[in-house]
Amino acid sequence: MEIIPTQRQVETAKEIDALLEEHKAWIDRLNKSLICGTSSAADMLEEDAHLRCPLGHWLEVRAGKLFSNDGQHQELRSRHKHIHDLARTMVTAANSGAMIEERTYEDFLVAASEFEKLIGTAYDSIIAAINATDPLTGAQNRSHMRALLEDRIAKTGSGLPSWILMIDLDHFKSINDRYGHEVGDRVLKGFSSVVRDHIRSSDLFFRYGGEEFLLCISDVGEDRIANVAERLRSAVSRESYEAPDGTRFSTTASFGITRLSADHDVTSVINAADTAMYAAKRAGRNQVIFSPVGASEDLQKASIGAH
Repeated sequence: MEIIPTQRQVETAKEIDALLEEHKAWIDRLNKSLICGTSSAADMLEEDAHLRCPLGHWLEVRAGKLFSNDGQHQELRSRHKHIHDLARTMVTAANSGAMIEERTYEDFLVAASEFEKLIGTAYDSIIAAINATDPLTGAQNRSHMRALLEDRIAKTGSGLPSWILMIDLDHFKSINDRYGHEVGDRVLKGFSSVVRDHIRSSDLFFRYGGEEFLLCISDVGEDRIANVAERLRSAVSRESYEAPDGTRFSTTASFGITRLSADHDVTSVINAADTAMYAAKRAGRNQVIFSPVGASEDLQKASIGAH
């Protein structure tokens, strides 16, 4: 069966290609200035030249969410900065009339070649990561969820615990029925934006299905995760949306939380969080309820939120 790339994949591939071509053109301009003695761009001498470069800006500001492997992203950023640091050293020497050291130029050629190979290797994983992201909400979809959660489970016991939060928007079907799916989509995007404002880059955020989402928050204790969940619940309830007739409305969400444990597999912990979330629904919605799986006695008794 022929695999047809998505529009987002095509657009991102074109953007990366354009950035790489521009970076190659920058290397050509650098070589010309060094060999022919033509004036080089002033920004080559800046300490943050790697950030002024369009490719570097993309790596620093926009590319992070496209990498499923954070180490790969960090290595690309580091190697790109090294290229510009070497370029600055050579341009500074040339501008002062000094001879450019042969070793420095060789290091530059090797660094540029290795960077090109590394970003070529990362290219396929970047495109795959795009396909793993829900285009409406920006949350990850479920394609890589199990592997990522299994990795978090494998790391349990080495520090503070990790937690699964199952979150479901309350009465979402009635929003779609009353206001239409376009408004419903705005609510999903607004909710996702609120979530991202309250989590760290190291936290995992998935669209589990429909109006149900899954969060994995690591390296926090019981008190902290309870506080995070409550702040998030409150922030979701404060967000308002405009209906077609101009009136504004808000929505709430129900939360179920369980602790990741090496004694339980991914399916078990998700089911435990899901069960706790439905308990929050039955208790009146707009609440946070902890699963007894891995939680202390105090948390098992806790129900946070509106009553």
